[in-house]
Amino acid sequence: MKKKRIRIDELMGAIFLAIMAIIAFTNVINRYFFHRGFAFTEEITVNLFVWITLLGIAIAFRRGANLKMTNLFDTFSPNLKRVALIISTCLGVMIFCFLIYNSAREIYKNITFYHAFSESLGIPTWIYSLGTPVFSIFVIKEIIASGIREIKSLKAPLPSGNSENSKEEAQ
Repeated sequence: MKKKRIRIDELMGAIFLAIMAIIAFTNVINRYFFHRGFAFTEEITVNLFVWITLLGIAIAFRRGANLKMTNLFDTFSPNLKRVALIISTCLGVMIFCFLIYNSAREIYKNITFYHAFSESLGIPTWIYSLGTPVFSIFVIKEIIASGIREIKSLKAPLPSGNSENSKEEAQ
């Protein structure tokens, strides 16, 4: 039996999801019996939801479950498919580099200028923002790995005069 390798992003996603479920369940029970909810639950679950979304994007790229325009892509020649994969991989990396840069700037501003704290728990807001650049690194890693994997999976274009392959295709 092959031992399944535990991936850190999947483990963190499971932990975050469990925390969100426990918090939501506790809040529902509290509202039902005491007619009051915990004020901090929304703050934590919303921020964990953002983090788990970024982790889910990385996992989707690893599993090949991200959205694709296959109807258009399948009409391309192998060389055009390679070009499209390279361009889409580069654009995906650029988007998440842009996200890292801007979220890092926002974290810097929150630490140095704003000194903002969350309303219900009093946690510095930069702590919640920290997940965005960190988990975007996971996404970039998986976008690159997915792009390389898909480019390698394309078959090399056949030379036009290859008679053996022409005979096989004719049969």
